[in-house]
Amino acid sequence: MIKRAADQLFKWFCHPDFYPDIKGDLEELYQDHRENGSRFVQLRYLLDVMLLFRISLLRPILKNSIIKDLDMFRNYFKISFRNLMKHKGYTVINVIGVAVGLAAFLLINQYIRFERSYDSFHRNPENIFRLTTDQIVDGQLGTRDAMSFNPSGKIITEEIPEVNAHTLTYNIGSQTIRKDESLINEESVKMTDEYFIDFFGYNVISGDPKTMLEEPNSIVLTESKARFYFGNEEPVGKTLHLYSSFDEDFKVTGVIRDIPLNTHFKFDILISIASIKDVLERESWNSFNYYTYLRIDEGTDIAMLEEKLIPIKNKYLNEESSLFFNLQPVQEIHLNSSMTFEIEESGSRDAINFLEIISIFILVIAWVNYVNLSTAKAVDRAKEVGLRKVIGAGKKQLRIQFLVEAFLINVIGAFVALIIAQVVAPAFNSLVDTPILIGVWKELTFLKLLGLFTIVGTVISGFYPAIFLSNFKIISVLKGKFRNSKGGVGLRKGLVVLQFATSIVLIACTLIVISQVGYMKSMDKGMNTEQVVAFSNPETMPGDDDKYEETMGVFKDRLLQESSIISVASSSIIPGGESDEIWSTSGGVKIIGLTDRLEATTYIQIVDDQYFELLDISFIDGRNFIKDNLLDDTTAVIVNQAFLDRFNLADQNVLNEKIQFGRDPEGDKYTIIGVIKDANRTTLKKSTEPTCYFFDRVQINSLVKLSPKNVATGLERIDEVWGEMFPTATLEYSFIDDRFDHLYREDRRFGAVFSVFSGFALLVAVLGLFGLISFIASQRTKEVGVRKVLGASAPHIVGLFYREFLLLIGIATIIGVPIVFFGMSSWLDNYAYRIDFPWFVIVISLAVVVICSLITVSARVLKVAAMNPAKTLKYE
Repeated sequence: MIKRAADQLFKWFCHPDFYPDIKGDLEELYQDHRENGSRFVQLRYLLDVMLLFRISLLRPILKNSIIKDLDMFRNYFKISFRNLMKHKGYTVINVIGVAVGLAAFLLINQYIRFERSYDSFHRNPENIFRLTTDQIVDGQLGTRDAMSFNPSGKIITEEIPEVNAHTLTYNIGSQTIRKDESLINEESVKMTDEYFIDFFGYNVISGDPKTMLEEPNSIVLTESKARFYFGNEEPVGKTLHLYSSFDEDFKVTGVIRDIPLNTHFKFDILISIASIKDVLERESWNSFNYYTYLRIDEGTDIAMLEEKLIPIKNKYLNEESSLFFNLQPVQEIHLNSSMTFEIEESGSRDAINFLEIISIFILVIAWVNYVNLSTAKAVDRAKEVGLRKVIGAGKKQLRIQFLVEAFLINVIGAFVALIIAQVVAPAFNSLVDTPILIGVWKELTFLKLLGLFTIVGTVISGFYPAIFLSNFKIISVLKGKFRNSKGGVGLRKGLVVLQFATSIVLIACTLIVISQVGYMKSMDKGMNTEQVVAFSNPETMPGDDDKYEETMGVFKDRLLQESSIISVASSSIIPGGESDEIWSTSGGVKIIGLTDRLEATTYIQIVDDQYFELLDISFIDGRNFIKDNLLDDTTAVIVNQAFLDRFNLADQNVLNEKIQFGRDPEGDKYTIIGVIKDANRTTLKKSTEPTCYFFDRVQINSLVKLSPKNVATGLERIDEVWGEMFPTATLEYSFIDDRFDHLYREDRRFGAVFSVFSGFALLVAVLGLFGLISFIASQRTKEVGVRKVLGASAPHIVGLFYREFLLLIGIATIIGVPIVFFGMSSWLDNYAYRIDFPWFVIVISLAVVVICSLITVSARVLKVAAMNPAKTLKYE
């Protein structure tokens, strides 16, 4: 057995010229060893064979390989380079097409990878889940809330073995911190428990990660914030004074590395949640205003685990509660969450998938261009192929030759793509509103993808031309029969149809995205937000409510004395905010005598008597609050249309009816004194929230309507009065129009990215079309000359080319329109307020493709049609 294997090995590697003699010598040695009774004779034979594995004795394994024959390999590149230089125009078109396609593809995928990488940097992120709250009534899923009850994480960890850790967080909002003599408004502040740092595995620079957030009035800074407040000094042990919610000193107990941008839970500063211990105890299982995260044992069946959460819900909330716990993978929050009270605006999985499709389309169009031009130029290459075959070249050598040409195009294109990506990186970062690409030379993943798709592009774009061109038969070449190859013509027409269809789809989708965003921005929100500026008031401390109300009253009166200020109002929220900015109750609600108790979420807003008037919110029925009517209006409520629609009471008179919240029949009752038209306080992606408005003279936010003629003066006066009355508080104001505009940032970004890269796709398609038309026109030069001799005019000749391509555009339209309709109808269904499918965009996209195509055809064909027939025929 061993000898037989050794013989096969020797025969495989030994040069055929030496094999017979050496094999005979090996056999003699083998027989001698057997006769002498040597042990392990077969092993000795194998050893003798192995010792003969020498370079001088090896067979020419790479006899017909381009790797061995370096001269032939160099010749492939030399011929390829000469051919590319001979047809400079087509080379430039191919290189630019490949470069733009690759650059666009890689830039889009850089953004896609960033969006899909959210929260993947945590320790074992696949085992981290957020505890959320669903409302289920009669088996129907209603409101889905990203928040949970503050004791829930601790209880679940204690009672369910598969849950091994938890952490509790609270989004406290912006805080004012003193730095030297300045007041700094910090926007990105969160409250967390002592488990938070270790739970997620953040990198600690100084401090004990297990205890740094354990004590009340503890604060943890990111590295950049520590440097901002303390320079190069050691911050741990020092204090910062927080004014907004506490007006107390907080001790710096730790510093951590700056967190990556790709997380839904962004922060610069962490405050120990133990600092609001009394609030936690008071709210307990009464309200869910917190974000809870659980770490689950690997391999746990999540569906079965969620079933185990039901007994806990029944135990601590009661069985009648319509609220249920749900587990959401932390890595799915950014792109796959449509819950209320999200901690930040979510991305869109559909948008990312659309962009991925665009990137593939762009790259495929670039490769299609190369295939189209290569096969169209078959006439020029036929003689070359025939000559090579006559002198003995086989199909393999010919295919390698054409693949080398494709490789050169793709390598040059990749280098140009790298330059394009480097140049446009700042603009790209601005476009996606995220610094995800600083320098392409430092992005290892970017460079790896560039190299990979250079090779893939070589195979895809070069394979068919190599097969097609190498299959020419010598006799067919000599007779010219390949000119009328139906297969080649059909392929080129099919690829052109693919390009046209792709262009129509991308242009139409871009216009629909732009139309939807424009519709939401221009749609009547039910309120007039022009020249309305809003800001948070200085926060009141426990025990000084009367003094605070008096102070804010003086502040309001001083503002109203200014001619540049028309009106001032107070509200618990500022319109144009995210879902987590409004209060809500899910304990059930009913209108006594008219409805049964409805298990649903009702949103709560507290306003003063000027709020509706300032924003021009119209009343359908009833009256506004009256400031001096405290006896009646403290138990009064104003509802919106959406609230009544939920009870199917839109056409009924509900004035003076009583609303009761919760399940206690002896609970407080509120008298309906007015009904307002729906005024959408947040993005129009969502339907108007069923809202009840309650009265209070002063709330935590102020809205100021400025005179259109004196906006700048009004802002100056607000700042002056604020500085005089609240010297220890920062004033951070924003126009409500800008707040609403900010809500559509993701949609605008998606539309902008879609538009830019759809433009790239169209550019690449037009480049390929121009190259193809140029070649076809040059091949039909004799035909054009003959037609002119017979009396055809230039417009008639151009029309012949038009007709051919208009037919292809028609076929592309038939293919593209259903894709646009079904794909974008599905995308539009994500919006509560959406446009009807705009068929006019199909007409516009078709017109753009037709115009670009006809201009491209005209630019080349008119040049040929304008030539003197004598010169044309002579040339041919």
